[in-house]
Amino acid sequence: MTMQYSETHGVPSAGPDELDLALVHALQINTRAPWSLVGRALGIDPVTAARRWDRLSRTGAAWVDGYLALDRDEGSVYAQVEIDTGGHLPEDVLTSLAADRRMLSLKQTSGGRDLLAIVGASSFDDLARYTGERVSRLPGVRGTRIHVITAVPVEGAQWRLRSLTPAQRALLRPDHGDATAAPDEPVRPLDRRIAHALGSDGRMPMTELARATGVSAPTVRRRLRALLSGGRLSLRCTLARPLTEFPVSAVYFGAVPAENLDAAVQALRTLPGLRMCSITAGTHNLILDIWVRSLTEVHTTEALLNSRLAQLGLRITERAVVLRTLKHAGRLLDRRGHSVGAVPLNSAGPQAT
Repeated sequence: MTMQYSETHGVPSAGPDELDLALVHALQINTRAPWSLVGRALGIDPVTAARRWDRLSRTGAAWVDGYLALDRDEGSVYAQVEIDTGGHLPEDVLTSLAADRRMLSLKQTSGGRDLLAIVGASSFDDLARYTGERVSRLPGVRGTRIHVITAVPVEGAQWRLRSLTPAQRALLRPDHGDATAAPDEPVRPLDRRIAHALGSDGRMPMTELARATGVSAPTVRRRLRALLSGGRLSLRCTLARPLTEFPVSAVYFGAVPAENLDAAVQALRTLPGLRMCSITAGTHNLILDIWVRSLTEVHTTEALLNSRLAQLGLRITERAVVLRTLKHAGRLLDRRGHSVGAVPLNSAGPQAT
């Protein structure tokens, strides 16, 4: 049985309504679903679905974007970078840093660092020069610490709201057919052009995507299906965090014996608020981004992690609350957490500084 919704106009001041959440959930499952399919799943007219989405995206409350999967992008090196500023960095410097296309994400946090960033580079040397010559020399920056990302087994494109029934989710599930990318196939220039275009608008119509990438519509359609079926391209529909049931974001820095990493990741997948799990070659080989309902849950979540993974030797060595997110997976955010612009990832592969 498909749930029915009635349309109301405008986003209530208290947040998105039931239909808004259902619409976002639908696009989390199938980001490029036609409005006819979305409407059928939600029990509404396709025009209503399109109009609702236009309002959400136009106000920055929700957005769809795309990027090459961090741990499948052989042409790049990614790292979690801690930045110490002594508790102060001028707003114009923060804005400039967020606008830098090397900065995939940028957060102000509590705890042992002032900023936590995810950075992309073309090589280890490029990463060292970027952090040493660009970031470390900014006015107010006292030091940086680099944690090279070796894998990203859990990331935001896999996170879901809980608004739809199993039948609705099944109806929306995308079918990429038999188009697959070979596991060892290198990233093509066309792949980066596709990721760059979808970084601005993940629902860009195929004809526009073809024009943006300089190939025919059938060619870009085939390549897009291959990238999605092979897990090389992530498409995500994001709802501004303050509008979700998880208004608080926390980052946990942990360590687990290398031989237990796979088992630890499997156990972590069941956490409802887990947004990203980075495996790094650094002091902390696990860095977890988790959304929680309240500040008190920062501690109960840590207790849950410790108890659930104690047998695997997990130690949470530090935790931080995100005070402000300036950039999230290429999206520039205002102080409300709404999108105000995009700096697409994978624009042409990170270039030398």
